[in-house]
Amino acid sequence: MRDKDLYAQILGIESPWQVTSVELAVSEGEVTVYVGQASGAKQCCPTCGEVSPGYDSRKRRWRHLDACQYKTILVADVPRVKCEEHGVVTVSVPWAEPGSGFTAMFEALVIDWLKEASISAVSRLMGLSWNSIDGIMQRAVERRLARREDISPTHIGVDETAFKKRHDYVTVVSDQEAGTVLHVGPDRKKATLKAWTTI
Repeated sequence: MRDKDLYAQILGIESPWQVTSVELAVSEGEVTVYVGQASGAKQCCPTCGEVSPGYDSRKRRWRHLDACQYKTILVADVPRVKCEEHGVVTVSVPWAEPGSGFTAMFEALVIDWLKEASISAVSRLMGLSWNSIDGIMQRAVERRLARREDISPTHIGVDETAFKKRHDYVTVVSDQEAGTVLHVGPDRKKATLKAWTTI
């Protein structure tokens, strides 16, 4: 099997995307996988899904799961389209979320590690900055909240919790029956709780 076909299968790259080349830099410990779209592929607005005319493209890079001992990087020229309703927008890629510099599979691995170890431990293990890990966590929370069904708890608990030495507080609202956190507010003021009740 050729390296392009191998990496296309490993990465789950499907039409209209395709692996165009693979470069191994032994001295840098990296594998770079270049991905492109087939000629004539239709482009759609990521917001409304309407087929839209091409505008330009931007080169993007994503960190993927390591291949053996080599750090793996995906590189692609991602098209931008000019949607009649939403203006110039970047099309979605199937392997990563908008704004992320990591593939979805890489982010899933980081989240799995965060369930077992501290942020500092995961940072050392994966070679990531605290900000990178924080971004991965925030996107995971947003995905989970987007999947959460409308809730109507019958018994809620409200608590204030201090953290850090400066006594910074957060307000935590939880569903007492389900044992789940419903909301975390940035302080312990009445307005914070009131803002949650109007969501």
